[in-house]
Amino acid sequence: MARRVSKKVPGTLPSASPRKGTAVHAKGTERVERILDATLEVLAQDGYAGLTLRVVAQRAGVSLGNLQYYFPAKQDVVRALLARYLEQALQRVRERVEGGGSEPAQRLRRAVDAVLEDQDSAQACQFFAELWAMAARDAMVADALKVFYAGYRAGVVELLRELAPGLTPARRERRAALLVAFFEGLSLFRGSGNLRDASVPGLDQELRVLLEQVLLPRPAQ
Repeated sequence: MARRVSKKVPGTLPSASPRKGTAVHAKGTERVERILDATLEVLAQDGYAGLTLRVVAQRAGVSLGNLQYYFPAKQDVVRALLARYLEQALQRVRERVEGGGSEPAQRLRRAVDAVLEDQDSAQACQFFAELWAMAARDAMVADALKVFYAGYRAGVVELLRELAPGLTPARRERRAALLVAFFEGLSLFRGSGNLRDASVPGLDQELRVLLEQVLLPRPAQ
């Protein structure tokens, strides 16, 4: 079986799905999901140094050749895992916001809740801790994270466009960048973060108050 060549468009994360329009699409999708789940498990338990395609294939219950048909190198599977995570995270935020009524404050609270719930996953926290560490030494991991955070920031920009329409495009971009950095740093100190024991109580409530003060328009005096 010929191995599929990995083609990555610069500045984008690859789709986490296999080829569409083929008879094996449904089966391939299920197989890719197993591969990505296994990759996340290996990264969280053994770190990036312990991540090999052979280990992932064994954990996913597929042959090495079958795995390489979808992901020729481990950097490819990491990129696909980041793409899936970003897509699912943004979808959760969108669903929460859309179910929050028309009041901006309530919609903001629901968006924040969706982000904070992600930080309650020990596996997700460990996954990103590993990638942050590797990004300092592995240019391909660093590139994948840059693309991931660009997509994350773009999602926050869209949310700010709705919640704070008075902001100029440039200020939306800056605030989105600050919010992404803020939430990623916060993930170390709450939920399942590695430094949660060094945290202080009441962070979640204080965060909601702070964001409402900064992002939402003040009522006219």
